[in-house]
Amino acid sequence: MPFQCHYCSKKTQVGNRISRRGLPKKDGGIGLKTTGIRRRTFKPNLQKLHAIVDGKYTRVLACTRCIKKGFVVKQLRQRKVVTAT
Repeated sequence: MPFQCHYCSKKTQVGNRISRRGLPKKDGGIGLKTTGIRRRTFKPNLQKLHAIVDGKYTRVLACTRCIKKGFVVKQLRQRKVVTAT
């Protein structure tokens, strides 16, 4: 199962983390200079849950945005009934 939302296909994205030194020009310096660039990843907030997909209960990964919007139809939980004896 890939690390990807089942409903909106949101997945890990890559970007850069840039290290700079110096004082900005607006603060009276000569400007910021880039000293290093490192790759980093941005991971979505995915949750494992049981949902109804094509009429069957399956475990899926869904991002929190899809859960809040109501795209996910969750499995109904049955309450345990305790009888007094």
